[in-house]
Amino acid sequence: MALLDLCYRCPECGRDPMEGRDEHAHCPDCGIRIERTKGRIVMIRPKNDIQYDISAAEICGKIYQHGGPMTRATRDDGSLACSAEALVSWRESEEAVWHRGALLGFAETMGPALPGRISVGADTVQVEDGRPASGRWAHVDLRAVQAASSSLQLSLPGDGLVQLRFPDDSPRRWETLMHQLIADAWARAGRGRVVEFQPRIVALR
Repeated sequence: MALLDLCYRCPECGRDPMEGRDEHAHCPDCGIRIERTKGRIVMIRPKNDIQYDISAAEICGKIYQHGGPMTRATRDDGSLACSAEALVSWRESEEAVWHRGALLGFAETMGPALPGRISVGADTVQVEDGRPASGRWAHVDLRAVQAASSSLQLSLPGDGLVQLRFPDDSPRRWETLMHQLIADAWARAGRGRVVEFQPRIVALR
C-alpha cells in the first residue's frame, strides 16, 4: 500500500486528506512530512526538520484518534454518507487451488474494470457501474471485506464478489470505513461484536 493511501488524513493535526505521492505525504496545514525509505517510515516535523521513526500501527492509531474515516463520512445532522469514484470489476469465475492434494483456497478471475461509484450510508452500500451486477446491499448481508495493496473487495450475498480501485481516494480509508459501518450495523441488529472481516465476517455474541 502506498504511504499516501495509509496516511489518508494527517496523523498530527487531522487534516483530510494529506497531499503527496507514493512514498511521500505532507500536510499543508501543520507542515508534517512522512516518508518511507529503506523499510523505515519517518515523520519529519517542520521546525528544524526534526525526524523520528514511526510505525504504520502508530500512524493508524493517531489517525483513529482524529476520527479515522468517520469524520468525513458524518454529515452536520449526524447522518452518515460517503461516496467515491472507483474502477469496478466483478468476479467472472473461481477455481480451486490445490497443493499435494490439499485445498489451499480459491483464485478468482475478475472481469474488466469500468468506471463506477461506491456509496455508503449507515446501513447499506451501493456499487454502480451500469452493469447488471450493480446494486445495493445491507451491511449485515455482506460476507467479507478484504483490502489488497491498491483495491478493496466486497463479498456480496450469494456468491458475488466486487473489486474496487480508487483513482482519487485511499483503499485504506474505505477498508476502515466499511469495517466501522459493518460492525455498527451488526451491533444495532443484535448480531454481536464483529471480530473478523475476512475470509468471512465473524461476530461474537
